[in-house]
Amino acid sequence: MNKNVLIGIVLIALAGAGYYQFSMKPAQEAAAAAAAEAKAAEEAATKAAEEAAAATKKAADDAAAAATAAANEAAAAATTAANDAAAAATTATNDATAAATSAATDATAAATSMASDAMAVLDPANFDAVKVKALIDASALDDALKTTLKTGVDAAATDAAKVPEALAAVKTALGM
Repeated sequence: MNKNVLIGIVLIALAGAGYYQFSMKPAQEAAAAAAAEAKAAEEAATKAAEEAAAATKKAADDAAAAATAAANEAAAAATTAANDAAAAATTATNDATAAATSAATDATAAATSMASDAMAVLDPANFDAVKVKALIDASALDDALKTTLKTGVDAAATDAAKVPEALAAVKTALGM
């Protein structure tokens, strides 16, 4: 498989992992925080209701009115917090999606450019022994194979009839 394709796949996988880390995780944390605030508001309202039941009729009426107002305020606060968390999660998701798309596009462009450059260097019509040997040196091939390929390129530099054979050997070794 072409090394450039593998690099592209790895970059896309990393972009997906970044998307999860920077969009999904903060949204989950914000939702958990909003749920904790709602539970705290519910506990406060329940405590106020229990105190009102234990007091006298007048105190119970006053406490019920206060509890209703507190519950309404707590519900409004919880709704606001949930809306803020949802807005933050949406913004984070959009930002992460844009970043992932940009990274994938850049990786694809770089891989395409590298592949195009390599194909231009390995075109028999544009044979340049120095550029072909530089491409071989930049590859991940083992040293013995690099030496063998560069010897073939040197032979092709002195005999034009050997150029197609030498370039074919380089392409095969590089997986192209």
